[in-house]
Amino acid sequence: MSAALPPRVFQRRGRRALRRMTERQRAIFWAMRFETTSYAELARRHAISAERVEAEFAQALRILVRTLHEPEPWWRRLW
Repeated sequence: MSAALPPRVFQRRGRRALRRMTERQRAIFWAMRFETTSYAELARRHAISAERVEAEFAQALRILVRTLHEPEPWWRRLW
């Protein structure tokens, strides 16, 4: 696989990664990446500890990276 994915593939895999995350992971990931919210603010918002927020964010990143690097199914090449 090349280093840079085509935009269409990147978007498709990004959406797939978001679907694989739990609701809390998705909310924390979105807030950290697009709203630049702090760990402390997210901990208050979700009523969990800052360490738990960090763990949820790390898990969300693992899901994203794993999904971005997984190979396409063989049948998708037929389209």
